[in-house]
Amino acid sequence: MTSLVILESFEREINQLDNELTKPSTDDSMFWINQGIIKFVKTRFNGDFTHKTGYEQTEKRRNDLDKLFREVTFEMDQEQKVDKASYAYYSVVYPKDFLYALNEDVVICDLDGAHEMDTCVFECTQDSFMYRVNNSLTDFHYRFHRARPIRTRNHNGCLLLTDKKYNILTYTLGYLK
Repeated sequence: MTSLVILESFEREINQLDNELTKPSTDDSMFWINQGIIKFVKTRFNGDFTHKTGYEQTEKRRNDLDKLFREVTFEMDQEQKVDKASYAYYSVVYPKDFLYALNEDVVICDLDGAHEMDTCVFECTQDSFMYRVNNSLTDFHYRFHRARPIRTRNHNGCLLLTDKKYNILTYTLGYLK
């Protein structure tokens, strides 16, 4: 279904397609269509109160949003890594059509590049990430060729933090657009 067909169907449903004097402007119609689409996606993702099912809890919910799933892989440039006193971070800018993050995976390696590992990120907020950085028992710290980078969100993407003993090679983001 194209955008033009949706617009035509919407205006037909409100019974004003043939009446040129009271026909809504295209901008008004597109506003209400987009509002409906956003409400549909958020309801399908977060779940509704009637069925108590969210995204991927039933096959129907998954199929409703399947065409909106995208996956993008970011190659981390080691020259763009920013060093702080007790950690280093990489900055990632999310795609423009990003709505909800579904999966986040990274490939890490030690500083000499000998041991690569696929792992997930640890989600932290801006106010709590420093606790994990300073706590030597967290899995943020590189031990036995294993670690989980910290991911904190910012206004246009995220920061991926390491303890300076390992690098991030790639960051893969699966999201709903």
